[in-house]
Amino acid sequence: MQKAPCVKSWLFFSAISLSVAFFFAGAALAEDFTVFTGQINAERVNVRADATVGSPVACVLDKGDLVEVVSEAHGWYKIRMPKKADSYIKKELVECIDKTPGECSSGKVTGNRVNVRVSPNLSSWIAGKVDKATAVNIRGEENGWYKIEPVYQSYAWINNRFVDKEIVVLEKAANGCPVSPAEGAEDALSKPSLPVFEGVVMPYGVVLWRKATHKLITDDKKIYLLKGNKKNLNDLNYRRVKVSGRPTREGGRYPVIEVDIVEVLN
Repeated sequence: MQKAPCVKSWLFFSAISLSVAFFFAGAALAEDFTVFTGQINAERVNVRADATVGSPVACVLDKGDLVEVVSEAHGWYKIRMPKKADSYIKKELVECIDKTPGECSSGKVTGNRVNVRVSPNLSSWIAGKVDKATAVNIRGEENGWYKIEPVYQSYAWINNRFVDKEIVVLEKAANGCPVSPAEGAEDALSKPSLPVFEGVVMPYGVVLWRKATHKLITDDKKIYLLKGNKKNLNDLNYRRVKVSGRPTREGGRYPVIEVDIVEVLN
């Protein structure tokens, strides 16, 4: 009878040891994951608020769309919220900084650790959090909430069977229709070589007369403006890439690259 406390203690410490082991194993797996840009391989694929088929749909992606995958769990990829999705933030926590008659097109967050949600209500899923002075692009208003373009710190989930790891080629055929990555790479081999620039793609802002919507920042801090398919370039925001194209001076302060081919590096 005197050995019972020892048995209980042994079971207790064994349980603690197993919990610690599982914790560090999970942490090791998370550290081993390499962030990558994936390509959607089917039509009408649901992006969800959580890694379950019963969670709310944040948006729907189509074949060829790009996603940034940041982690994986139980057959699901955690991705940065796609730009075509809508997110919501309480209107009272945003100061309008670009107001046109009747609406606000951009603002900055006035609080710290402010929740960004997938629906305009306090019980909806939290997609991410933003800090004070974060700039947001506003798409509309709903019942005291701003509908915003997803911020960089917001995430969603997608079943991993719908995502392929691929090198993406942004190119159009002579008739103006998109071509597949494989076709684009094959055509590129037969073309005269163009200058190649490596760096990180960033948004450049929207101005009515400005044709370039994105910029490329190289390792030596040079800036090139990118002119190409806006939707595809949006999918590459904050990604490291190689860009093939011939720079011109039509942008004034910065050279403009007419995008021919883009290779995603991470």
